Amino acid sequence: MRRLPGRMAPAAGLLAIGLVALLAPVLARSRPWVENARGEVVLAAPVPWDPDGVDLDRRLRPPSLTHWLGTDELGRDVLARLLHGARVSVGAGVVASGVALVLGSLFGALAGLSGGRTDRGVLFGIEVIQALPALVLVAAVAAFLPASFLLAAFLIGLTGWTDSARIVRAEARRLREAPFVAAARAAGAGVPRLLFRHVLPHALPPAIATAPYVLGAAVLTESGLSFLGLGTPPPSASWGRSLADARDLVTTAPWCAIPPAVALVLLVLAARRLGDAVAERSRMPAP
Repeated sequence: MRRLPGRMAPAAGLLAIGLVALLAPVLARSRPWVENARGEVVLAAPVPWDPDGVDLDRRLRPPSLTHWLGTDELGRDVLARLLHGARVSVGAGVVASGVALVLGSLFGALAGLSGGRTDRGVLFGIEVIQALPALVLVAAVAAFLPASFLLAAFLIGLTGWTDSARIVRAEARRLREAPFVAAARAAGAGVPRLLFRHVLPHALPPAIATAPYVLGAAVLTESGLSFLGLGTPPPSASWGRSLADARDLVTTAPWCAIPPAVALVLLVLAARRLGDAVAERSRMPAP
């Protein structure tokens, strides 16, 4: 029981970031202190900040009561873009994790249950994908397709299913000789029934430990794609896009680069720590 709070901290951190992403339109409201026409800071009713609203009259303003994290070179509120950018990062991680878990579970279970050429074919595919850098592979494909958040997340998921496939494959190889699987096979059950009714329900739980790792890797990959201009198209708010816009402002306006960088580090660190906790609880090796 003493270790429970420590194990829950990464999950609580990811949950908090997820809530921030969901509530971004509500949280990204102007602070009650605003500037009037004479430049005086006065109290006013909060109104939503447009994360993509350009106002060159307030460009590169440092953090203040009006703009808590300052403004960027186009006069956009950094805090509003940070909050809305969380939607892109968290959404990419969730979609990519889901795609990777589904593909890895299906391929791994099919390979472990069938054996033979199917097993060797899946293992060959795993080795090919793991031999290539994920960011380079995804960027090479995304460069020939229209920039899209969902497309980037799907491509990331296509490169992140290998760890879960290996885990499910090992479990499926063990389960295919289990008495209940042998009895179902003797009763005439085909491969689809054996796969979805008997093998996957028992082989899937250990693979869930890989989901937080895929989430963290997906967030970094999506940010890298957005940084290169291949992810979320501008002017949509994105942490990678914010870092790309602020790369020449690190010394003159550090408040533009530090918030998205810190947010990325915290999200990926929480995902990795959660993966370690789940892997330890499941007694499975971390990928």
